[in-house]
Amino acid sequence: MYVLVMGAGTVGLPLISSIVSTGHEVLAIEPNRQNADTVRSKLGSIVIDGDATSSRTLQKTGAARADIFIATTGNDADNLAACLLAKNMFKVNRTISIVNLQENAELFEQAGVDIVVSTTDLVIANLSGSLPAHPLVRLMPIKGRGLEIVGIKVPEGAVVVGKPLRDLQVPYGVHMNLIISSAGRTEDPKDDTIIEAEDEIIAVSPVESTEALWETLTELR
Repeated sequence: MYVLVMGAGTVGLPLISSIVSTGHEVLAIEPNRQNADTVRSKLGSIVIDGDATSSRTLQKTGAARADIFIATTGNDADNLAACLLAKNMFKVNRTISIVNLQENAELFEQAGVDIVVSTTDLVIANLSGSLPAHPLVRLMPIKGRGLEIVGIKVPEGAVVVGKPLRDLQVPYGVHMNLIISSAGRTEDPKDDTIIEAEDEIIAVSPVESTEALWETLTELR
């Protein structure tokens, strides 16, 4: 998969690093020379100096073969313009954008941006993830489907620890997508996958079933 990321700042840089770690091809587009140099020093030559709202810049990146375009800058107008350029001129299959002002989210959705992520939601998710308890972290709503992507960490002493996935009484419609162990290993969940303490489970859940899923995964013995 080839991913283009507009912006290598506070949001963009860790995102780029994460994509690199998964083995996908990624290229950052960053107009700020200092930010671009930071990417080069940390991750190598996977950044191009330029403005992603320019068709000439996107052409240089090979945008026509990109699978995903992600806009992460602090400027909503630039994020929207770049997403629409990538989608309409270069036919990028999926566009994702940060929206810095919550009131702009509907505009992004109406314009055709596939996934819109509010910076407010990101802050809440990061705050929740830093708490000592095992909170329900709502990572992203899935527009128009009544679904959301959630992250739930299994605590020590949970009823589900040591059980195979097939024995869990999860709510109808929930799909487990990924399990991340406490050591950072990732696994595609299967029926015989054993749940371990401190596993973080990433799932797609009907909104109305999410609380019940959290209760199932965090109930203590």
